[in-house]
Amino acid sequence: MSDILVVDDEEVLARSIVSFMERRGFSAGYAVDSRSAKAMAERNHPRLVLLDVRLGRDNGLDLLGWFQSQAPETQIVVMTGHGEIGIAVDAMKRGARDFLTKPAPLATIAGIAANLMLNEAGRPGEARGLERILGRSSAAVDLRAQVRRLAPQTEGTPPSAVLVRGPHGSGKRTIARAIFETAKGDRRPLIEVDCSLNGAALEAALQQAGGAILLSHVDALSLDRQARLAARMALPDAPWVLATTTGNLGKLERDGAFRSDLLYRIQIGWIEVPALSERNSDILPIAEVFARQSALRLGFDRPRLTAEARVHLVEHDWPGNLTELENCMERAVLRAANNPIRAEDIRVISGDATAEVPNLVHMEEMALAKALAATHGNKTRAAALLGISRDTLRYRIEKYQISGPQA
Repeated sequence: MSDILVVDDEEVLARSIVSFMERRGFSAGYAVDSRSAKAMAERNHPRLVLLDVRLGRDNGLDLLGWFQSQAPETQIVVMTGHGEIGIAVDAMKRGARDFLTKPAPLATIAGIAANLMLNEAGRPGEARGLERILGRSSAAVDLRAQVRRLAPQTEGTPPSAVLVRGPHGSGKRTIARAIFETAKGDRRPLIEVDCSLNGAALEAALQQAGGAILLSHVDALSLDRQARLAARMALPDAPWVLATTTGNLGKLERDGAFRSDLLYRIQIGWIEVPALSERNSDILPIAEVFARQSALRLGFDRPRLTAEARVHLVEHDWPGNLTELENCMERAVLRAANNPIRAEDIRVISGDATAEVPNLVHMEEMALAKALAATHGNKTRAAALLGISRDTLRYRIEKYQISGPQA
Protein backbone atom coordinates (compact mmCIF):
# COMPACT_ATOMS: atom_id res chain seq x y z
CA MET A 1 0.00 0.00 0.00
CA SER A 2 1.26 3.50 -0.87
CA ASP A 3 0.14 6.89 0.33
CA ILE A 4 -0.28 9.02 -2.80
CA LEU A 5 -0.63 8.56 -6.54
CA VAL A 6 -0.19 11.64 -8.78
CA VAL A 7 -1.90 11.40 -12.18
CA ASP A 8 -0.78 14.17 -14.53
CA ASP A 9 0.31 14.13 -18.17
CA GLU A 10 2.90 16.83 -17.36
CA GLU A 11 5.61 14.43 -16.26
CA VAL A 12 7.97 17.11 -14.91
CA LEU A 13 5.24 18.47 -12.64
CA ALA A 14 4.21 14.98 -11.52
CA ARG A 15 7.81 14.15 -10.62
CA SER A 16 8.16 17.39 -8.68
CA ILE A 17 5.04 16.64 -6.61
CA VAL A 18 6.20 13.09 -5.90
CA SER A 19 9.68 14.24 -4.85
CA PHE A 20 8.22 16.94 -2.59
CA MET A 21 5.84 14.50 -0.90
CA GLU A 22 8.53 11.86 -0.37
CA ARG A 23 10.79 14.43 1.32
CA ARG A 24 7.93 14.93 3.78
CA GLY A 25 7.73 11.27 4.69
CA PHE A 26 4.94 10.05 2.36
CA SER A 27 5.30 7.24 -0.15
CA ALA A 28 4.26 8.48 -3.59
CA GLY A 29 4.27 7.55 -7.27
CA TYR A 30 3.00 9.05 -10.53
CA ALA A 31 1.27 8.08 -13.76
CA VAL A 32 0.89 10.10 -16.96
CA ASP A 33 -2.26 8.53 -18.39
CA SER A 34 -5.35 6.53 -17.40
CA ARG A 35 -3.92 3.14 -18.34
CA SER A 36 -0.81 3.45 -16.19
CA ALA A 37 -2.83 5.07 -13.37
CA LYS A 38 -5.19 2.10 -13.20
CA ALA A 39 -2.28 -0.35 -13.21
CA MET A 40 -0.49 1.49 -10.40
CA ALA A 41 -3.70 1.82 -8.38
CA GLU A 42 -4.41 -1.92 -8.63
CA ARG A 43 -0.84 -2.70 -7.58
CA ASN A 44 -0.22 -0.11 -4.83
CA HIS A 45 -3.72 0.72 -3.50
CA PRO A 46 -3.04 4.44 -2.84
CA ARG A 47 -4.97 6.20 -0.08
CA LEU A 48 -5.03 9.50 -1.99
CA VAL A 49 -4.99 10.34 -5.71
CA LEU A 50 -4.11 13.78 -7.07
CA LEU A 51 -5.84 13.70 -10.45
CA ASP A 52 -5.48 16.19 -13.30
CA VAL A 53 -8.83 16.44 -15.11
CA ARG A 54 -7.03 16.97 -18.43
CA LEU A 55 -4.82 14.00 -19.31
CA GLY A 56 -3.98 14.60 -22.96
CA ARG A 57 -6.30 12.32 -24.93
CA ASP A 58 -7.75 10.86 -21.72
CA ASN A 59 -10.52 12.37 -19.61
CA GLY A 60 -9.68 12.72 -15.93
CA LEU A 61 -13.37 12.68 -14.97
CA ASP A 62 -13.75 9.26 -16.58
CA LEU A 63 -10.80 8.05 -14.52
CA LEU A 64 -12.47 9.52 -11.43
CA GLY A 65 -15.49 7.36 -12.18
CA TRP A 66 -13.26 4.31 -12.45
CA PHE A 67 -11.79 5.00 -9.01
CA GLN A 68 -15.27 5.45 -7.54
CA SER A 69 -16.34 2.03 -8.83
CA GLN A 70 -13.10 0.07 -8.37
CA ALA A 71 -11.54 1.72 -5.31
CA PRO A 72 -14.25 3.71 -3.52
CA GLU A 73 -12.15 4.01 -0.35
CA THR A 74 -9.51 6.05 -2.23
CA GLN A 75 -9.77 9.80 -1.75
CA ILE A 76 -9.54 11.91 -4.92
CA VAL A 77 -8.36 15.51 -5.20
CA VAL A 78 -8.76 16.85 -8.73
CA MET A 79 -6.46 19.46 -10.26
CA THR A 80 -7.99 21.94 -12.69
CA GLY A 81 -6.82 24.97 -14.65
CA HIS A 82 -7.83 28.58 -14.05
CA GLY A 83 -11.44 29.30 -14.96
CA GLU A 84 -12.49 25.65 -14.73
CA ILE A 85 -14.51 25.91 -11.53
CA GLY A 86 -17.45 24.23 -13.24
CA ILE A 87 -15.33 21.15 -13.91
CA ALA A 88 -14.22 21.15 -10.28
CA VAL A 89 -17.82 21.30 -9.09
CA ASP A 90 -18.74 18.46 -11.44
CA ALA A 91 -15.85 16.39 -10.06
CA MET A 92 -17.00 17.03 -6.50
CA LYS A 93 -20.50 15.83 -7.42
CA ARG A 94 -18.95 12.67 -8.84
CA GLY A 95 -17.18 11.92 -5.58
CA ALA A 96 -13.95 13.96 -5.49
CA ARG A 97 -13.05 15.05 -1.98
CA ASP A 98 -11.48 18.41 -2.92
CA PHE A 99 -9.93 20.32 -5.82
CA LEU A 100 -6.84 22.41 -6.57
CA THR A 101 -6.34 25.08 -9.19
CA LYS A 102 -3.11 24.67 -11.16
CA PRO A 103 -0.42 25.79 -10.76
CA ALA A 104 -0.75 25.09 -7.02
CA PRO A 105 2.21 25.58 -4.65
CA LEU A 106 3.76 22.28 -3.62
CA ALA A 107 3.36 23.19 0.05
CA THR A 108 -0.39 23.63 -0.50
CA ILE A 109 -0.63 20.22 -2.14
CA ALA A 110 1.28 18.65 0.76
CA GLY A 111 -0.94 20.40 3.30
CA ILE A 112 -4.16 19.16 1.71
CA ALA A 113 -2.73 15.63 1.47
CA ALA A 114 -1.70 15.66 5.13
CA ASN A 115 -5.10 16.96 6.24
CA LEU A 116 -7.08 14.38 4.28
CA MET A 117 -4.90 11.48 5.38
CA LEU A 118 -5.10 12.65 9.00
CA ASN A 119 -8.89 12.70 8.70
CA GLU A 120 -8.85 9.17 7.30
CA ALA A 121 -6.85 8.02 10.30
CA GLY A 122 -9.85 8.88 12.40
CA ARG A 123 -11.63 5.78 11.13
CA PRO A 124 -11.04 2.99 13.65
CA GLY A 125 -8.91 0.13 12.40
CA GLU A 126 -7.92 1.73 9.09
CA ALA A 127 -4.69 3.50 10.03
CA ARG A 128 -1.67 1.49 8.93
CA GLY A 129 1.96 2.17 8.19
CA LEU A 130 2.84 5.85 8.00
CA GLU A 131 -0.82 6.78 8.62
CA ARG A 132 -0.37 5.66 12.22
CA ILE A 133 1.91 8.65 12.86
CA LEU A 134 -0.44 11.56 13.40
CA GLY A 135 0.48 15.22 13.20
CA ARG A 136 1.57 17.97 10.84
CA SER A 137 4.60 19.37 12.70
CA SER A 138 8.15 19.10 11.43
CA ALA A 139 8.71 16.49 14.16
CA ALA A 140 5.83 14.35 12.85
CA VAL A 141 7.10 14.71 9.28
CA ASP A 142 10.57 13.69 10.43
CA LEU A 143 9.18 10.64 12.25
CA ARG A 144 7.41 9.50 9.07
CA ALA A 145 10.62 10.01 7.09
CA GLN A 146 12.62 7.95 9.61
CA VAL A 147 10.03 5.16 9.54
CA ARG A 148 10.18 4.99 5.77
CA ARG A 149 13.99 5.00 5.85
CA LEU A 150 14.23 2.17 8.39
CA ALA A 151 11.57 -0.07 6.83
CA PRO A 152 13.16 -2.48 4.29
CA GLN A 153 12.13 -1.35 0.81
CA THR A 154 13.43 -4.35 -1.14
CA GLU A 155 11.69 -7.68 -0.77
CA GLY A 156 14.02 -10.28 0.67
CA THR A 157 16.40 -7.72 2.20
CA PRO A 158 17.42 -8.83 5.73
CA PRO A 159 15.96 -6.11 7.98
CA SER A 160 18.06 -4.34 10.61
CA ALA A 161 16.90 -4.28 14.22
CA VAL A 162 15.32 -1.00 15.31
CA LEU A 163 15.16 0.57 18.76
CA VAL A 164 12.43 3.16 19.40
CA ARG A 165 13.12 5.31 22.47
CA GLY A 166 10.96 8.00 24.03
CA PRO A 167 9.02 9.07 27.12
CA HIS A 168 6.03 7.15 28.49
CA GLY A 169 2.92 7.45 26.32
CA SER A 170 4.70 8.98 23.32
CA GLY A 171 3.62 6.30 20.82
CA LYS A 172 6.72 4.11 20.64
CA ARG A 173 4.85 0.88 19.89
CA THR A 174 2.76 2.68 17.29
CA ILE A 175 5.93 3.78 15.50
CA ALA A 176 7.38 0.26 15.68
CA ARG A 177 4.17 -1.12 14.13
CA ALA A 178 4.38 1.56 11.42
CA ILE A 179 7.91 0.42 10.54
CA PHE A 180 6.74 -3.19 10.27
CA GLU A 181 3.72 -2.29 8.12
CA THR A 182 5.72 0.02 5.82
CA ALA A 183 8.28 -2.68 5.00
CA LYS A 184 8.04 -4.21 1.54
CA GLY A 185 7.30 -7.88 0.99
CA ASP A 186 5.00 -10.43 2.56
CA ARG A 187 5.77 -10.99 6.23
CA ARG A 188 4.21 -13.06 8.98
CA PRO A 189 2.14 -11.24 11.62
CA LEU A 190 4.07 -9.11 14.09
CA ILE A 191 4.37 -10.85 17.49
CA GLU A 192 4.22 -8.34 20.35
CA VAL A 193 5.78 -9.10 23.75
CA ASP A 194 5.76 -6.87 26.84
CA CYS A 195 9.11 -7.73 28.41
CA SER A 196 8.06 -6.24 31.75
CA LEU A 197 5.21 -8.75 32.08
CA ASN A 198 5.85 -11.97 30.21
CA GLY A 199 9.31 -13.46 29.84
CA ALA A 200 7.88 -16.82 28.75
CA ALA A 201 6.25 -15.17 25.73
CA LEU A 202 9.69 -13.94 24.65
CA GLU A 203 11.09 -17.46 24.84
CA ALA A 204 8.29 -18.71 22.58
CA ALA A 205 8.70 -15.85 20.11
CA LEU A 206 12.43 -16.49 19.76
CA GLN A 207 11.80 -20.06 18.62
CA GLN A 208 10.31 -18.97 15.30
CA ALA A 209 12.47 -18.79 12.20
CA GLY A 210 12.24 -15.41 10.53
CA GLY A 211 9.15 -13.30 11.17
CA ALA A 212 9.20 -10.22 13.36
CA ILE A 213 8.80 -9.48 17.07
CA LEU A 214 8.07 -6.21 18.87
CA LEU A 215 9.63 -6.12 22.34
CA SER A 216 8.12 -3.40 24.54
CA HIS A 217 10.15 -2.30 27.58
CA VAL A 218 13.19 -4.25 26.38
CA ASP A 219 15.20 -2.76 29.25
CA ALA A 220 13.07 -4.84 31.69
CA LEU A 221 14.58 -8.15 30.47
CA SER A 222 16.73 -10.06 32.93
CA LEU A 223 20.41 -10.45 32.03
CA ASP A 224 19.82 -14.16 31.30
CA ARG A 225 17.05 -13.41 28.82
CA GLN A 226 19.12 -10.59 27.32
CA ALA A 227 21.87 -13.14 26.66
CA ARG A 228 19.44 -15.56 24.94
CA LEU A 229 18.01 -12.74 22.83
CA ALA A 230 21.48 -11.57 21.76
CA ALA A 231 22.48 -15.13 20.84
CA ARG A 232 19.29 -15.66 18.82
CA MET A 233 19.78 -12.39 16.93
CA ALA A 234 23.24 -13.57 15.84
CA LEU A 235 21.79 -16.54 13.91
CA PRO A 236 20.98 -16.36 10.17
CA ASP A 237 17.29 -17.22 10.65
CA ALA A 238 16.74 -14.73 13.49
CA PRO A 239 13.42 -12.86 13.62
CA TRP A 240 13.39 -9.16 12.84
CA VAL A 241 13.53 -7.39 16.21
CA LEU A 242 11.78 -4.08 16.87
CA ALA A 243 12.17 -2.87 20.45
CA THR A 244 10.99 0.05 22.58
CA THR A 245 12.29 1.61 25.76
CA THR A 246 11.88 4.70 27.90
CA GLY A 247 15.32 4.26 29.42
CA ASN A 248 18.86 5.12 28.42
CA LEU A 249 20.27 1.75 27.37
CA GLY A 250 23.76 3.18 27.08
CA LYS A 251 23.70 4.18 30.76
CA LEU A 252 22.17 0.84 31.73
CA GLU A 253 24.98 -0.93 29.87
CA ARG A 254 27.62 1.14 31.70
CA ASP A 255 25.89 0.28 35.00
CA GLY A 256 25.97 -3.44 34.18
CA ALA A 257 22.19 -3.72 33.84
CA PHE A 258 22.10 -4.21 30.06
CA ARG A 259 24.36 -6.45 27.98
CA SER A 260 26.63 -4.69 25.51
CA ASP A 261 26.29 -7.43 22.87
CA LEU A 262 22.51 -7.00 22.86
CA LEU A 263 22.79 -3.21 22.84
CA TYR A 264 24.99 -3.25 19.73
CA ARG A 265 22.64 -5.62 17.90
CA ILE A 266 19.37 -3.98 18.87
CA GLN A 267 20.36 -0.36 18.26
CA ILE A 268 21.29 -0.51 14.58
CA GLY A 269 18.23 1.49 13.58
CA TRP A 270 17.27 4.10 16.18
CA ILE A 271 14.37 6.52 16.50
CA GLU A 272 14.02 9.10 19.26
CA VAL A 273 10.35 9.98 19.80
CA PRO A 274 9.78 13.53 21.07
CA ALA A 275 7.41 14.37 23.89
CA LEU A 276 4.08 15.91 22.86
CA SER A 277 5.15 19.15 24.57
CA GLU A 278 7.90 19.43 21.94
CA ARG A 279 5.38 19.29 19.06
CA ASN A 280 2.66 21.70 20.21
CA SER A 281 1.25 22.21 16.73
CA ASP A 282 0.19 18.54 16.70
CA ILE A 283 -1.97 18.72 19.84
CA LEU A 284 -5.19 19.95 18.20
CA PRO A 285 -5.20 17.75 15.07
CA ILE A 286 -4.35 14.66 17.11
CA ALA A 287 -6.97 15.53 19.74
CA GLU A 288 -9.60 15.77 17.00
CA VAL A 289 -8.64 12.34 15.67
CA PHE A 290 -8.82 10.81 19.16
CA ALA A 291 -12.21 12.46 19.74
CA ARG A 292 -13.59 11.09 16.46
CA GLN A 293 -12.31 7.60 17.25
CA SER A 294 -13.92 7.65 20.70
CA ALA A 295 -17.22 8.99 19.36
CA LEU A 296 -17.41 6.32 16.65
CA ARG A 297 -16.56 3.57 19.11
CA LEU A 298 -19.06 4.77 21.74
CA GLY A 299 -21.93 5.53 19.38
CA PHE A 300 -21.94 9.34 19.48
CA ASP A 301 -22.09 11.81 16.61
CA ARG A 302 -18.88 13.29 15.23
CA PRO A 303 -17.68 15.66 17.98
CA ARG A 304 -16.87 19.36 17.65
CA LEU A 305 -14.45 21.29 19.84
CA THR A 306 -15.37 24.80 20.96
CA ALA A 307 -12.77 27.56 20.69
CA GLU A 308 -12.36 27.55 24.46
CA ALA A 309 -11.74 23.79 24.47
CA ARG A 310 -9.03 24.20 21.84
CA VAL A 311 -7.27 26.82 23.93
CA HIS A 312 -7.49 24.59 26.99
CA LEU A 313 -5.90 21.69 25.08
CA VAL A 314 -3.00 23.78 23.82
CA GLU A 315 -2.32 25.31 27.22
CA HIS A 316 -1.76 21.93 28.92
CA ASP A 317 1.78 20.50 28.75
CA TRP A 318 0.65 16.81 28.47
CA PRO A 319 3.27 15.05 30.60
CA GLY A 320 1.56 11.74 29.76
CA ASN A 321 1.95 12.52 26.04
CA LEU A 322 -0.33 10.80 23.50
CA THR A 323 -1.72 8.31 26.00
CA GLU A 324 -2.84 11.11 28.31
CA LEU A 325 -4.34 13.08 25.41
CA GLU A 326 -6.21 10.03 24.09
CA ASN A 327 -7.70 9.22 27.49
CA CYS A 328 -8.59 12.86 28.06
CA MET A 329 -10.47 13.06 24.77
CA GLU A 330 -12.42 9.87 25.54
CA ARG A 331 -13.49 11.40 28.87
CA ALA A 332 -14.46 14.60 27.07
CA VAL A 333 -16.56 12.73 24.49
CA LEU A 334 -18.37 10.83 27.25
CA ARG A 335 -18.99 13.99 29.23
CA ALA A 336 -20.18 16.03 26.24
CA ALA A 337 -22.21 13.18 24.70
CA ASN A 338 -23.62 14.62 21.46
CA ASN A 339 -22.98 18.23 22.46
CA PRO A 340 -19.93 20.32 21.47
CA ILE A 341 -16.90 19.59 23.65
CA ARG A 342 -16.37 22.57 25.97
CA ALA A 343 -13.35 23.63 28.00
CA GLU A 344 -14.93 22.22 31.16
CA ASP A 345 -15.20 18.82 29.43
CA ILE A 346 -11.41 18.74 29.01
CA ARG A 347 -10.47 17.36 32.42
CA VAL A 348 -6.79 16.55 32.71
CA ILE A 349 -5.38 14.42 35.51
CA SER A 350 -2.28 15.97 37.05
CA GLY A 351 0.28 14.44 39.36
CA ASP A 352 0.06 17.60 41.47
CA ALA A 353 -1.69 16.80 44.76
CA THR A 354 -3.54 20.12 44.56
CA ALA A 355 -4.87 19.47 41.06
CA GLU A 356 -8.54 18.87 40.34
CA VAL A 357 -9.72 15.32 41.09
CA PRO A 358 -13.00 13.99 39.64
CA ASN A 359 -15.65 13.91 42.39
CA LEU A 360 -18.31 11.25 42.93
CA VAL A 361 -20.95 13.20 41.02
CA HIS A 362 -18.68 13.45 37.99
CA MET A 363 -17.79 9.76 38.20
CA GLU A 364 -21.48 8.79 38.36
CA GLU A 365 -22.26 11.01 35.38
CA MET A 366 -19.42 9.42 33.39
CA ALA A 367 -20.60 5.90 34.27
CA LEU A 368 -24.15 6.65 33.13
CA ALA A 369 -22.99 8.11 29.81
CA LYS A 370 -20.65 5.20 29.14
CA ALA A 371 -23.29 2.57 29.94
CA LEU A 372 -25.80 4.24 27.62
CA ALA A 373 -23.21 4.45 24.85
CA ALA A 374 -22.20 0.78 25.28
CA THR A 375 -25.84 -0.35 25.02
CA HIS A 376 -26.78 2.09 22.25
CA GLY A 377 -29.32 3.78 24.50
CA ASN A 378 -31.06 0.62 25.74
CA LYS A 379 -32.03 1.68 29.28
CA THR A 380 -32.83 -1.82 30.52
CA ARG A 381 -29.42 -3.15 29.52
CA ALA A 382 -27.66 0.00 30.71
CA ALA A 383 -29.32 -0.31 34.13
CA ALA A 384 -28.25 -3.96 34.32
CA LEU A 385 -24.65 -3.00 33.51
CA LEU A 386 -24.69 -0.41 36.29
CA GLY A 387 -26.41 -2.67 38.81
CA ILE A 388 -29.33 -0.32 39.34
CA SER A 389 -33.04 -0.39 38.50
CA ARG A 390 -34.41 1.08 35.28
CA ASP A 391 -36.35 3.70 37.27
CA THR A 392 -33.18 4.75 39.09
CA LEU A 393 -31.40 5.03 35.74
CA ARG A 394 -34.17 7.23 34.32
CA TYR A 395 -34.05 9.44 37.43
CA ARG A 396 -30.31 9.95 37.11
CA ILE A 397 -30.52 10.61 33.36
CA GLU A 398 -32.98 13.42 34.07
CA LYS A 399 -30.95 14.64 37.05
CA TYR A 400 -27.74 15.03 35.05
CA GLN A 401 -29.51 15.91 31.76
CA ILE A 402 -27.54 13.25 29.89
CA SER A 403 -28.17 13.30 26.15
CA GLY A 404 -26.41 10.13 25.00
CA PRO A 405 -27.81 7.74 22.36
CA GLN A 406 -31.61 7.55 22.91
CA ALA A 407 -31.19 8.69 26.55
